Amino acid sequence: MKKDEHIDEASKLEEPQAPFIKTFSSQEEAEKFNLTKDIHKPDYEKFQMFCRMMRIGKMLSEAKVVK
Repeated sequence: MKKDEHIDEASKLEEPQAPFIKTFSSQEEAEKFNLTKDIHKPDYEKFQMFCRMMRIGKMLSEAKVVK
């Protein structure tokens, strides 16, 4: 393999892709996408998400709004 051939092959390699950002036309569509994505997560990750939601819910339920 010649040096020029090596450079040509290196230039054919794909550039790193930008992060994929999904946009939605409605809130319901976004929620459905997140639910279907979360359903395939391992049980431990689901448990962590559940605990986080419980902590946030408890924090918000104890909050007092003062005018």
